[in-house]
Amino acid sequence: MPETIRCPSCGTENAVGAEACAQCNFPLVEKAVGEPVATPEFKFDPGPRPVRPRRARPDAAQPIQMQIWLFAGIAVILGIVYFAAQGFWKSNVPPVDGANAQQEQSADAARAVLAKDSTNVTARIELANVLYDTGNWSEAIVHYTSALRLDPNRATTVVDMGVCFYNLGKFAEAESLFQRAIVLDPHQAVAMFNLGIIAEAQERWDEALVQYHRAMQSGPPEGMKPILEQHIQAAMAKTGKTPPPLAR
Repeated sequence: MPETIRCPSCGTENAVGAEACAQCNFPLVEKAVGEPVATPEFKFDPGPRPVRPRRARPDAAQPIQMQIWLFAGIAVILGIVYFAAQGFWKSNVPPVDGANAQQEQSADAARAVLAKDSTNVTARIELANVLYDTGNWSEAIVHYTSALRLDPNRATTVVDMGVCFYNLGKFAEAESLFQRAIVLDPHQAVAMFNLGIIAEAQERWDEALVQYHRAMQSGPPEGMKPILEQHIQAAMAKTGKTPPPLAR
């Protein structure tokens, strides 16, 4: 049995049985989805995610003239304390497995925001995306789950979490998430394509053909169209069926 549990948000080691991280108060999950299994034959990366807005910082109020030097001195002291704390915090955060320098920088920036505000959904998803892009599926799921608890209507995030489950061999969980994404966005072509991939991997060819055809009707990303057409042709060969013409 491990003697400590590492916080997936800030990397702090916590005692076994702790419900929340002593450093950042992030809820601890000892095992997010179980031991990874062999990656299935079919995998799909849903591609680039939409640009996320940054939260603007409000302008600071102007101090009274007689208090300028007092506030300046306090600011210097607080700055020294802050950067010292940041250096200590960063030195205790393990790097993301498989991350390059740019990805590590993005993860550090997201963790710094979350250390101040663990409810920041944008930062939580950014950290999850780095873990997704580096193949750390189980850790990515922890952060996607946390983000979706705060904002459950993000269809793209739901799809990304579904791909993580799929790559861990958790077909049922992945399928449920892709269906959920389609409820949130009836034109979520990537979710439909991924449902077709699951059906095809399980040799449910009729269902796969239906999902691929739905994805094509829903206006898939341009880069996905060639591979989607290949899967449609494969499903047609297996079923002997031809989907109806696409609506113009």
